[in-house]
Amino acid sequence: MKIHLRLLLLAVFGYQVALAQDIHFSMFYASPLNLNPALTGVNEGTYRVAGIYRNQWRSISTAFNTYSASFDIKLLQTKLKNDVFGVGGMFVGDRSGDGKLTMNSGMVSAAFHKSLDKGAKHFIGLGIQLGYTQKSLKYQQLAFPSQFNNGDFDLSISNGENIARPNIGYFDMQAGILHQSMINDVVGIMTGLSVYHLVPPRESFFNDKATKLAMRYTVHHGYRIKAMKNFYITPNFIFQYQNKAQEINFGTAFEYHMNAGKSPLVASIGGWYRLKDAAILTLGLEYYRVKALFAYDINASTLRPATNGRGGFEIALIYTGFLKNKGGAYPILVPCPMM
Repeated sequence: MKIHLRLLLLAVFGYQVALAQDIHFSMFYASPLNLNPALTGVNEGTYRVAGIYRNQWRSISTAFNTYSASFDIKLLQTKLKNDVFGVGGMFVGDRSGDGKLTMNSGMVSAAFHKSLDKGAKHFIGLGIQLGYTQKSLKYQQLAFPSQFNNGDFDLSISNGENIARPNIGYFDMQAGILHQSMINDVVGIMTGLSVYHLVPPRESFFNDKATKLAMRYTVHHGYRIKAMKNFYITPNFIFQYQNKAQEINFGTAFEYHMNAGKSPLVASIGGWYRLKDAAILTLGLEYYRVKALFAYDINASTLRPATNGRGGFEIALIYTGFLKNKGGAYPILVPCPMM
């Protein structure tokens, strides 16, 4: 009972704290435009459609749901030759618990990747993202300390809070840089840095002009290693920092490629660890350029006693398509695991 009471209080007071931090995915590489605007156009084809859904904390409360969908495409390839220009769009939604706090965000992005050599094996890219975010709070359905009466919360008692703006919205801007390199036929490297909320927007349900959404800094680094014929290892690392909160997620996936032709079959399995939070198991399958990915979090945080180790799960689908290029083949940029 004490554990569940603490969780309830955390949920009540956490709404204002949650406003200061962004969403995240365990399979960060399956939501490329949310990871780094410079990943726009970074795929093994002409265009990419990606969708991801996350569900967590179902075992201790109403589940928290986060979802995203994106589309990006290479343009002007006949004129750019070895360089790459990509544009894209992304939608992100988040429902906290039973929907008392919701977020919807729409973004458009563009990125340019400059080839650093004639063989188009080394690239440096810059990306920018612009959009609008809307958040709403059903504060009448929340329980506050002033409503605690005779051992329980009584929502008929006034909460005493002055929530003047239950619906807020703001424009947002992100930017990123990306370096990719095919060292040889065996090793590929990708390193990126992105900064979100370049102009920190005011985000408060109260008339508090001082409350702003802090910048989010993300560093990601990964390899694609051909260990042997048809077998690849893709270790990756991500570090995120925002408003004194940080996330470190590292691990690797193992890919086995079968039917190496126009319609290869690729199976993957991976293991990751989000520091002080969760161990993550991943599975993936690709066929006819459609990639299906699944991840499950095993809780390793202080919430473990309440969750019995159960965290959240994610499902992602990614489709990479090709359009005919009269100017020749498209440059192949270094992909993250199963990206």
